[in-house]
Amino acid sequence: MGQRGRPRGRQEQSSGGSRHIGAWVVTVLLLAVLGGGGYFVYHTFTNGALASENCTATGADGQSSTIANQRMANAATIAAVARAKSLPERATIIALATAEQESKITNLSGGDRDSVGLFQQRPSQGWGSPTEISDPVFATGSFFHALLNVNNWENIGVGQAAQDVQHSADPSGESYEQWEEMATVLATSLDAKSGTSLTCKYDDPKLAAETPGSSGLTPRASTLGQALVKQFSANGVGAAPKYSHTDDGLTLQIGSSNGLFDPHVLANWAVASAKTLSVDRVQYADQVWTRSSGKWKTATPTNSGTVDVSVVKGG
Repeated sequence: MGQRGRPRGRQEQSSGGSRHIGAWVVTVLLLAVLGGGGYFVYHTFTNGALASENCTATGADGQSSTIANQRMANAATIAAVARAKSLPERATIIALATAEQESKITNLSGGDRDSVGLFQQRPSQGWGSPTEISDPVFATGSFFHALLNVNNWENIGVGQAAQDVQHSADPSGESYEQWEEMATVLATSLDAKSGTSLTCKYDDPKLAAETPGSSGLTPRASTLGQALVKQFSANGVGAAPKYSHTDDGLTLQIGSSNGLFDPHVLANWAVASAKTLSVDRVQYADQVWTRSSGKWKTATPTNSGTVDVSVVKGG
């Protein structure tokens, strides 16, 4: 199954920048090219200095990656689908490195020839219809299906495994390999590995107030619940998280489903997805994250047995 003739990768751009900032960005890119190191370009070009809203993942070794909220939400989707399929973390790392090279982990509506989506998969090469592969959950599931058919994928290099799925014009796989460090930081943080952290900051969305519908949930909370089930069950492939809700319809109370889902992982998914799913507050055990602070803090009282995720009330 082929993808296309050449690898892709778009650098994220700051909107509304002055000519001075534009010149600074060009200088940074030129220095990075001369000095080498795609990760340096990635880290510098997507740090908080160029974005008012972003997420920062920090690995156990202290390395960090700061990227725009929408990109982190897509990264969280990739990690959730891997969990739903019971895949090892290395699969998530390979997928994230591939998505970074192909689309900057952005769900693109087009690309080279008929390429679409996070992995720039091509309908003409059998990846699915444009509508299907524009769905990040479907596209990620298709990527993992192809990866599992790569001989010895768990032991070969990240770049070579990605290349064996994508069949790009770079047979060495180096274009994917350059993002392994960044992908590892994102994957381990989303998987809530010991010593890692994930924080996100968001502006006030200024949304209108909503009332609960027939399900007992507000429309925003209902959308959150649908996304949770879809991503963590990989469109019904695996068992989905179960949840109840508060009387006001604003908060999902997500259970661990007999240990199938790590509460910390579910909490990190909610924080990473907060911009796209209008999440305002997340709490598990004695830890709470709020949109207003953008940080994890100690909570009183503590939660027992659920991850509570509240959407923006609006007003």
